[in-house]
Amino acid sequence: MHDHRQHRAHGAGLGDRSGRSAPRHRADRMTSGATPLAARRVRDLLRAEMRRGAFADGRLPAEPELMAHYRVPREVVREALDLLRGDGLVERRRGVGTMTVREEYVVPGVVPPQGNPFESYLADGHITPRVLRWAWMPAPTAVAAHLDGVAVEDDCLCIDYVLLVDDRPMAVFTNYLRSPEASRVDQLRFETDFYSLLHAGDVAVAGFDLSVQAAAADGYTATLLDAARGEPILLWEQMIRNSDGQAVDYALGALRGDVVMKFSDIPRIDLTRSLTP
Repeated sequence: MHDHRQHRAHGAGLGDRSGRSAPRHRADRMTSGATPLAARRVRDLLRAEMRRGAFADGRLPAEPELMAHYRVPREVVREALDLLRGDGLVERRRGVGTMTVREEYVVPGVVPPQGNPFESYLADGHITPRVLRWAWMPAPTAVAAHLDGVAVEDDCLCIDYVLLVDDRPMAVFTNYLRSPEASRVDQLRFETDFYSLLHAGDVAVAGFDLSVQAAAADGYTATLLDAARGEPILLWEQMIRNSDGQAVDYALGALRGDVVMKFSDIPRIDLTRSLTP
């Protein structure tokens, strides 16, 4: 008679202490996924290098150099470059190599000091707005809920505009500015960014609340941003606060996928306590 207990005891050393044998297909899955995982890692590192301006002439190193630097085989390098090409960041030219074809705009998540144009935070590029609509309107429920001292149907100024960097669409915004502040701004003085417009109207800005979310561009948004329908964008929701901490402006918008939001000096928070169950 076969002793099943002896068989289980013999197999216990191959698994964990409970006596369960380790699943043999786990190593197979990890091995089969090694190339895509390494390619994504190399892609992300190359993108980070591109963002910091490492390739001044726009040319990425040749494949052998990338293989040696990242210590990966050629197939990983080629897949990483294909991923970058799929992201619209590079193109591979015969006889030339891999060239960057799209810039990324790094935008700091801070309010510029009073009187400083927002474009001073960009590596390069001149900011101008293309106003689509500038009109007074009764505050909708969602706007009144986000602005201090504003009730539903109170007057507010609605400004729809496209933010251009060197005449290239970077974002589209709708700002709802409450009446006391709106009465002090002049459309003729809206020449650069929205913060400069507020400063020109002696509206003090102390900070803001911001949330961003990944989405795909709808047809109209894609047209305004000179992007493809379905292209990745960042949805933007912001409340601008004055020196008294009051929310005076509520903004909704969308940023192109090549805009990078950069936040610095963020204190540590306990995410497990802040997440909603």
